[in-house]
Amino acid sequence: MARRSRYLAEIRAAYETVKSQCRADWQSSELSDAILALASLSLTFLTSRCAQVDLVSRVPGKQYFGFVRADDRKTVSRPVNSEMFLLDPSAVAAQWRNWERVAATPAAWAKLSYTVALAPCLAMELFDRQNKKGPATYFECLIGHIFTRTLGTNPSKQASLPVGGSAVRLTMDFLFERADGVRVHLPVKMSTRERVVQAWAHQRILDGAYGPGAYKGIMVLFSETKLDSRSHEVVEICVPGQWLVYQLLLARMTRVYYFDVPSRYQTLTDDYPELIQIRRFGEFFTERETVLRAEPGAS
Repeated sequence: MARRSRYLAEIRAAYETVKSQCRADWQSSELSDAILALASLSLTFLTSRCAQVDLVSRVPGKQYFGFVRADDRKTVSRPVNSEMFLLDPSAVAAQWRNWERVAATPAAWAKLSYTVALAPCLAMELFDRQNKKGPATYFECLIGHIFTRTLGTNPSKQASLPVGGSAVRLTMDFLFERADGVRVHLPVKMSTRERVVQAWAHQRILDGAYGPGAYKGIMVLFSETKLDSRSHEVVEICVPGQWLVYQLLLARMTRVYYFDVPSRYQTLTDDYPELIQIRRFGEFFTERETVLRAEPGAS
């Protein structure tokens, strides 16, 4: 019990440090270190104080497991893609400290980023299954940091829009403006089952205010898996028809990147390559110059 309480206190403290470093500077080495500290602590907790539980995957071609605390086997974490999750905290730490080189190899970066993104979420929810805000905030901090380091400029979370002769401010996830004229609208979500249309609506507003393609819409998502807590079945919840409507009739996202790409959304890209491009997150680092030059919806 004492050790469990110690891990809970340390994970909470590490999480608060990540948040405070985000407020200070999105591209700082201190934030990078804070993310690694939280991910390493969480992964150590998961591998030393928890057990793995096999889940029933209803997702073709993918296998998932969950974690349970050794002292509470009733609460199962969200699904973990067994092919993507790294279980060695020291290897994760070594790769993260050199993540820009790892990112040059999409397959290696996919596993590292998946693990760093997911481990704290798993640890937090094993202490509080109803904690939805903590994992979402951490994921936003992680993606904001990675893109800030990549783009070389800190983001804003508010757009100043010309309306009726005055400026109206609207809050968005991330807006980047580089000195070379590159501008990026970056919506970030753990999943899109709720309010995903907001990302396309914000893109439409930016297109209307500044012209189509002035801001490149790049949406980053984690996964669309859902776990049935009774049957331990894992499914993917996808709405490809709605996405086509948003992309065709509302606004164009230049890219949508997933840490764990849903098969139905991959099929969407295969069937409509000129309309929508949904790819694994790691691919951004090998195609970023093309993406930042491309018009929305271009492949």
